Amino acid sequence: MANTMGVVIAVKVPIKTDRMTKRARQRLRQIVGRDTRTIKAHLGVIEQHEKQLIIGRRKTRINESLLHELTLTAIYVKKGASQRLSVLHDLKQRFQRISQNELAECRRTAIAIWESYLALREKRASVSRPTSKNRSGRIPRWIFTQRFNLIEDNNSAARWWLDIRDSLDSRRLNRRTHRRLRIPLSISPIHLEQLSKGKIKAIQIFTKDGKWWVTFSVQIEFEKLPEELKPLAVLGIDLGIKKTICSTLLTESKVSETRYFKQDEKIALMEKYDRLVSSLQIQRDNHSSEGVIQRLKAIRRKRQRVSIEYDRLIVHQLLEYIAELEKKYTLYIAIGKVFGIRNTAKRGNRRGKRFRGMIHRWTFRRVTNMIKHSLAQRGWVTEGKDSRIILVHEAWTSIICWKCGHKGRRPKQSLFICPHCGFKTNADRNGSLNIARRSIRLIRHLNESGLGRWSSPERGTAPKAQGKISRGKSTLPKRPPILMKGESAVVRSVQMDLFSFCEKTDLSDHDPAVEKAVENLTAVESDVSTSKQKKEARSMGGMPFQ
Repeated sequence: MANTMGVVIAVKVPIKTDRMTKRARQRLRQIVGRDTRTIKAHLGVIEQHEKQLIIGRRKTRINESLLHELTLTAIYVKKGASQRLSVLHDLKQRFQRISQNELAECRRTAIAIWESYLALREKRASVSRPTSKNRSGRIPRWIFTQRFNLIEDNNSAARWWLDIRDSLDSRRLNRRTHRRLRIPLSISPIHLEQLSKGKIKAIQIFTKDGKWWVTFSVQIEFEKLPEELKPLAVLGIDLGIKKTICSTLLTESKVSETRYFKQDEKIALMEKYDRLVSSLQIQRDNHSSEGVIQRLKAIRRKRQRVSIEYDRLIVHQLLEYIAELEKKYTLYIAIGKVFGIRNTAKRGNRRGKRFRGMIHRWTFRRVTNMIKHSLAQRGWVTEGKDSRIILVHEAWTSIICWKCGHKGRRPKQSLFICPHCGFKTNADRNGSLNIARRSIRLIRHLNESGLGRWSSPERGTAPKAQGKISRGKSTLPKRPPILMKGESAVVRSVQMDLFSFCEKTDLSDHDPAVEKAVENLTAVESDVSTSKQKKEARSMGGMPFQ
């Protein structure tokens, strides 16, 4: 029998509060407020007994059973267990208008928040604690399947309703069963399509910017079927700013094709919003207009929404391309992972406002996570040793020659020229090829297959009149100098020299010289002749790999 796999997606649905009665809206606010106070009480207990509660080899987990013993009494226990008539923090006595199951859900939510904090603290030194004083607002609990129902009832108010447990007055009225609260939802066909992909496991009700929402946690399960015997291939992906995605396909026989995915409209909109924010900040500093701060917040939210939607669109285009390749190959995807690039965009580094704006508009992490999450929904293994998505350190990939492994030059942002072997191509394409090569070297069974021919570059001889270059030896230093604390050499390399992004023709990607040298390489064939491919397959050598 095939193994079952799964992935969890979140579906966010608006609540029709205008179709609710005044009492129902009040009950909804009371339930979420009570849950918030209960969760914060659990967080306080965890903070007070943190040393006792933290478990695990990496100290990133909370002992739920011990937290349960600290916060809840136990009169009716299993045979052989001892009663707990009093506990150090009796939260059931403190919050009497909550059921025991709801209290358990609040406890699990608090544990999830604290474990997330521990995981972040392991990566970064400065992380705000969940109990910090500046943390305000409601904290919704996760409600699990036993305590809610999604009901279809087509009446005048709404077609879809969320039915949840209302236990606020059960204790006071000595009720054995809890009341129910029905919440009308605004579910569109897109929401129904997402909800039908799997099984709804939990929900979370919250409010944001004055609007009420419910998030459905849907678990998509599928069977891991045996893979068909198809030729292996690696898709190297280099993430950029002007060309958001540059992908190059490496098969066992040739460099198959290169595709570019651009976001010109997004870049224009982001620049427009940045100019508007700059003008409003000047007004705020001059105190010449009222309500500027509210307008700045509104623009920030709108700018974020636009950025996310355009990223979703370009990831969707990439996934359609990957779906086409899956029909022909057993595909592996190598994505360049950027380290330390944000350090170049700090104030005082003398790189300019334009440079900082470009770096902060670069959503490489979001795009990477979207690709991984979307492929996981299609049944791909995206984590662990069997993962078909490999994150590769992309330092020096855009300035190392794909052909010979020597350091090259980038006279323009989009143009790469190797003075050692004369290879000339688009810099992003050269980077995607090197990223694919590094992934082959990292995965043993790829390196031992027919793709292993690409693991080593061709060692060419230096052409005449190209300057003084040592023959047979890479010009790249074995260990590049670290220029500042916490900053890698990739920060200062020519690869990250983004000054050449400019609207002028002679400095942009639309330079005719660049187009002549580069754009013709996107055909569905290799950029070299068959004889050179055979020579490259027989060649030996190495590429500096940091």
